[in-house]
Amino acid sequence: MKKLVNGFSLFLIVMLFQVPLASAQKKPFTGTIVYDVKAEGDIPDQAKPMMPTEMILKVTPGKQSITMNSGMMEQKTIVDAATSETKSMMNVMGQKLVIKISAAQIKEQRSKDGETSQVKILPETKTIAGYLCKKAVITKKVKDGADVTMEVYFTDDIDVSKFNFSNVFPEINGLPLEYTAKNGPVTFIMTARSIKKESIPDSEFTVGSDYKQVTTEELRTMFGGGGQ
Repeated sequence: MKKLVNGFSLFLIVMLFQVPLASAQKKPFTGTIVYDVKAEGDIPDQAKPMMPTEMILKVTPGKQSITMNSGMMEQKTIVDAATSETKSMMNVMGQKLVIKISAAQIKEQRSKDGETSQVKILPETKTIAGYLCKKAVITKKVKDGADVTMEVYFTDDIDVSKFNFSNVFPEINGLPLEYTAKNGPVTFIMTARSIKKESIPDSEFTVGSDYKQVTTEELRTMFGGGGQ
């Protein structure tokens, strides 16, 4: 059970700072997108209450934040286009941590993993939260790992291309409004429920002084290292 929880925690952290973003040349979007999160698969009964049910993406032309809380952890990631850096904050039972990851580090990790992607755009479309979306099937490959295939419905009417360095789907010319992400026996389905254009205060993109900065290695030791 502990291994499931630790692996799930790291998965959410990685997924947050790599939320798929657009590469389309459109008018910059400022506002809030709320996603429903559904977990499917072989989930132990004791772990079900810890699964996240909602993800909130707040976007301005220069910064964005992604919040997704589970029953065991509060998580928020800030992405800064000017500094090409992500800051992932987590509050685990009162223990507040933040990890900073640069665009160079993301690129280096992808290179080490030998990550490659194949994208197929299909003729299918779907309207999600009022936006017409196209369908894409993406197959990602890494060294010493199984291929991962993901279905994505994306709109090319929203441009957040400045954040492309942290994009897990850089081949997609638009903002995904529905997509799947698999972690072991569990599959997460994210579907946009609402999209609202609105002003976002600067305070949304600040890290509290009570957060302790840790490295990736320290984080893995704390949440992913061993245990039964």
